[in-house]
Amino acid sequence: MSQIARPPNRIALSHAIQVPWLGNGNEAVAKAIIDIGYDAEGYYPITPSSDVGEVVSKAVADGETDLAFIIGTSELAALSICAGVAVAGGRAVDVTSANGLMLKAEQMPAIAGLGLPMVLNLSTRDVSAPLNIKNGHSDLYAALGWGWIILLAPTVQAAYDMNIIAIKVSEAVNLPAIVAYDGFYTSHANRRIQVFRDQNDVRTFVGPPPFRKTLEAESGRFNLLDVNHPRTFGPYMNDDLINCKVQMDLKFEQAKELLPRIFKEFALLSGRHYDFVHQYGDRDAERCLVVLNTAGEAAKDAVDELKEKGESVNLVVPIVLRPWPEDEIVAAIGGAKRIVVAERASQYGASNYLANEIGAALQRRGNDARIIQRTYGVGGLNFTGKDALAMYDLAARWPKLEDKDEARTKWYYGAWAGDENYHPLPTLKPLTAAECSCNAGKDGKVNLRDLSSMPTRFDKHTACPGCGIFTTLNLFLRGIDGHVVFLFNTGCGMVVTTGYPLTSFKVPYFHNLFHNGSSTATGVVEMIKRYKARGEIPEDITAIVVTGDGGDDIGMDQVIGAALRNDPFILLEYDNKGYMNTGSQLCYTGFKGQRNSNAHLGAAQKGKLTHHKDIIEILRGTFAPYLATAAELHAVDMIRKARKAQATVRAGGFAFVKALSVCPLNWGMDEHVGPSAVEAMVNACMHPLVEIEHGITRVTIDPEKSGKKVPVSDAFRKMGGAYRHLLTPDYAPLLQEVQDEVDRRWMRLKAMSENALL
Repeated sequence: MSQIARPPNRIALSHAIQVPWLGNGNEAVAKAIIDIGYDAEGYYPITPSSDVGEVVSKAVADGETDLAFIIGTSELAALSICAGVAVAGGRAVDVTSANGLMLKAEQMPAIAGLGLPMVLNLSTRDVSAPLNIKNGHSDLYAALGWGWIILLAPTVQAAYDMNIIAIKVSEAVNLPAIVAYDGFYTSHANRRIQVFRDQNDVRTFVGPPPFRKTLEAESGRFNLLDVNHPRTFGPYMNDDLINCKVQMDLKFEQAKELLPRIFKEFALLSGRHYDFVHQYGDRDAERCLVVLNTAGEAAKDAVDELKEKGESVNLVVPIVLRPWPEDEIVAAIGGAKRIVVAERASQYGASNYLANEIGAALQRRGNDARIIQRTYGVGGLNFTGKDALAMYDLAARWPKLEDKDEARTKWYYGAWAGDENYHPLPTLKPLTAAECSCNAGKDGKVNLRDLSSMPTRFDKHTACPGCGIFTTLNLFLRGIDGHVVFLFNTGCGMVVTTGYPLTSFKVPYFHNLFHNGSSTATGVVEMIKRYKARGEIPEDITAIVVTGDGGDDIGMDQVIGAALRNDPFILLEYDNKGYMNTGSQLCYTGFKGQRNSNAHLGAAQKGKLTHHKDIIEILRGTFAPYLATAAELHAVDMIRKARKAQATVRAGGFAFVKALSVCPLNWGMDEHVGPSAVEAMVNACMHPLVEIEHGITRVTIDPEKSGKKVPVSDAFRKMGGAYRHLLTPDYAPLLQEVQDEVDRRWMRLKAMSENALL
């Protein structure tokens, strides 16, 4: 049940010593997290917010903070970790962007309704589809009704400051808080800012965690671990729910009352003044522009330029969105008669978000000022002082406009019409089933000469030199007959093949975000089955889901579901041991001790903390009919397994194949070393080549029998800088631990291969 809070005690503050600090917005957020002294950060990588966790995890590894850095298997898992920390009386923080926030969606209102204080940093990015990693505010607007306090940070300095303010107000009223700053414009902008020299000044300002102790008389503070006063959090509730909603609104009213005092206290501490709204220019001007975050900073140049020309305009930049500062925004708009409300998002089929709220606020006061709505900057399009000048010019000419689109009350700024005369020629020729026939004999034997003449199902791509994804994919597809449809999870394999307006694929292709390929394929094969039953598709079509870059961490539940349902498609995973498309963050298939951008080497941590996840063994428990591993250096073995996987699908079953895929860029090795690294990993039994048919295990390549088995150190020596530290004397115990685990798993596999009952 949501908890009612008491206002925090007043703290006597004085101006604290600050020092210059150079960094970008993500690094400033990380600096604030460390200075505040959180108990834990729940983490999952997503561009452009990933760097926050990478910086924090480096500080953890170096022993600079005792924060628990916990990497979830999805965005939802990361936020659920934070919920657990908070309900147990700890301080929790998270970071995300765009579709990451969408995946957290079911947890967001729950955290607010339960009254769990925490901070979520949102590096704003447009929500796909189509996939885009640049700035937009559609993710921010999605959160408006979830019961979270929302503070905006238009600058790198504000990104640091607002984090400190956010946790204080969050804990004061028992509501979670979002700090939103623009992806790439702020997250990756390097600026010189002021930070507190002494972390104790920050921690004194924030105050002690309110739920740390067990229940005290009249405190109203309690947590899950107070076993002497057991409480139920998150009960089932019917009619009483409306009373909880009343509590939520009362908390926001309380936050609205407390924020001015907290802003004032922060000003006393730092010398930097914040308020609900930042107003710039002439409050009495007839023309006013309302924008958020970095666009407001850019628009100041336009205000100054017009002032030099003798033109008077106003600029309003909200700093707080929830609680909604209606009185302050109306006051800041002042005497404007024509107000351009420009937003980095569009509410399709209706007026835009901020424009609606401002319009309603003015209407309640009998103000008939005209609001002109413009959607700008979506997908990362720049917004400069010149663009702000265009907005003010639009307000000056309104409503005497000849262009029909420009005359719309709500429209887009910066969009362009397509060229009606542009008719692109096809760049790829569709393949026929005959062209893609392998002509293998009934005995299943593969003739490599026959396969060498097969056309590829994809063409040019922009992968890094030495990338193993497409060598693996091309080789695997040599064993697949007939028509194919691809379903790709988000990852390097998707990003480097489908840059609009071109594609690498000669066959049908669909991308449905990071982890959803398995479930999407379930729907596709259901329709294939229906169409074939009705005789509408005479030929066989094989659906292949391609995943990697950690896609079977975040998507493991969906993979297991497809396997349990025995859905007839092939899932091919290229295992490159990390989230490579977002910057080499840790995924759970990586080896223990591996260096990642969020699993650092330092006095307090030695790379990845856990042994590599064995997806094949996880899926063994689903009793899927065909599971296998493959590697590019063993071409015939891979192609045979591809044919068996397709035969399984055609018989109505699910098939999973995990292929080893090198990543020279993020492993830190020369691209020409890839094949020999794969060979070493197979011979070290770090990636054993096996297949499991209807529960019966068979080792298909045995390096022991061939006399090629090598220690894991030989493989790590080939695999580059992400692993080479394991060969140094300081890491000898960890290297031995990895060797022992690899040997244990290998011996277990051989035992199962030799005994059908296992």
